[in-house]
Amino acid sequence: MTTKDILSYGVKPYNDEMSIYIHIPFCISKCTYCNFCSFANATQYVDAYIDALCKEIQTKATIFGYAKITTIFIGGGTPSLVPSQCILKILDCLRANFKISDNISITIESNPNSLTRQKLLDYKSAGINRLSVGLQSTKSRLLRILGRAHTTKDFVNAITMASDTGFENINADIILGVPTQTLKDVDDTLDLLLSLPLKHISAYGLILEPNTPLSQLVKQGVYQPLSDDLCNAMYDKTLTRLSNIGMHRYEISNFAFSGFEAEHNLNYWRRGQYLGLGLDAYSFVHGLHWQNTNNLSVYLKSNFRMLNKEPETRYTAMIETIMLALRMDEGLDIIKFNKDFDTDFLKEYATSVTKLRGLKLIKIEDNHLKVLDQHISNAIIAEFA
Repeated sequence: MTTKDILSYGVKPYNDEMSIYIHIPFCISKCTYCNFCSFANATQYVDAYIDALCKEIQTKATIFGYAKITTIFIGGGTPSLVPSQCILKILDCLRANFKISDNISITIESNPNSLTRQKLLDYKSAGINRLSVGLQSTKSRLLRILGRAHTTKDFVNAITMASDTGFENINADIILGVPTQTLKDVDDTLDLLLSLPLKHISAYGLILEPNTPLSQLVKQGVYQPLSDDLCNAMYDKTLTRLSNIGMHRYEISNFAFSGFEAEHNLNYWRRGQYLGLGLDAYSFVHGLHWQNTNNLSVYLKSNFRMLNKEPETRYTAMIETIMLALRMDEGLDIIKFNKDFDTDFLKEYATSVTKLRGLKLIKIEDNHLKVLDQHISNAIIAEFA
């Protein structure tokens, strides 16, 4: 597919800025809740995968090299599992083939037990300036249920090392709603997080994805799912405690001190362009969605075809804009929406707006439509579909 082909899609032209996502699919073990494209005990393929990934970078740069890259996110899988020289090789290849912004945000995901001081120093030297570390919980029984391969001590050591080696922008992931989890468990986890030099916390509600080991155990009655009321209470506790220390919620599951919001994710939520590189990576450029193969052997043969291509329509673009904007505390910019889609939002969606305002589920403030009850945000968003 040529640049001309790509530019033929899209409701309106986009600017020439883009984010890049890099997928590293290797893990020490597979978490019980994970449905991402990742492989345990497959590190023998790392070198071949990195070589293929660099070939894809070079190939895709011939199509998308016109864009300035403003954020890079290295995710997985467990990127910190592979040797740091692999990460450096990827970043060198990106710099050689794309136009990289001078003030780019580069994030790498990691697990606590695969981080070392030397890796962290190598990441810093390569220009990585944001670290995301998966904790999920401080409770050993919950880590076992989730299939996590680290301990709380591993996590504390990782954050301490990261801070000592000069990382300031550090995120921690936690999960709410795990079977057997209690409000005290959440409190204890937050106690630890608030004692560490973190600038960002992502608190995700557990989703029991079909065909994952944990969903099967719940289906078999080994574990009972938590009630909606308890899950909501866990979320409210997290929101209150993080707000009390000055971390603001800027998206349903994401909290940060001012200036430390995840720029890469903000680009997703604001419907910016992004190019996914690596196995099963998703892309969105000039109104066209597509994904890479999820077959490792196919990918290693340098098969970088764009699969499941889905050009958006005006309708799907409008719905996606609303859906993503209402996840954020800033809400939907009505003036921008009207300009982008040559419409009048309050007229086009008058029925939904009137209904939801009457139920006190949304508000309009400074020309922004905002959700008032994030517990039922999905149901609110569905009113606009």
